[in-house]
Amino acid sequence: MTLDPATRSVYRRTDSAALLSLLPEIRRLLKTAQKERERLDHDEPPGSAGDEKLAADLHVYIAAATMRELWIRDELKRRGLLPLWPGEEEHLNGDD
Repeated sequence: MTLDPATRSVYRRTDSAALLSLLPEIRRLLKTAQKERERLDHDEPPGSAGDEKLAADLHVYIAAATMRELWIRDELKRRGLLPLWPGEEEHLNGDD
């Protein structure tokens, strides 16, 4: 899953300080969603349509939040604000 072009465009135009400030909030929301998914997995008996829909929605939300976090980190690396691991430069050059 990759970010949609509109989101990528907005993030690319966003200044670095704003992108940095998004990371802790995305991480907080991601952890909250993961805890809720774990709670559903362990506390709720399966079978209700609402629970299945919530679990599916949480799965999509977690995947999207993870992609946003990774994309922002890569963008900050591309801007030279986070260090690159050896061989990572080639990976960053391939993202549009």
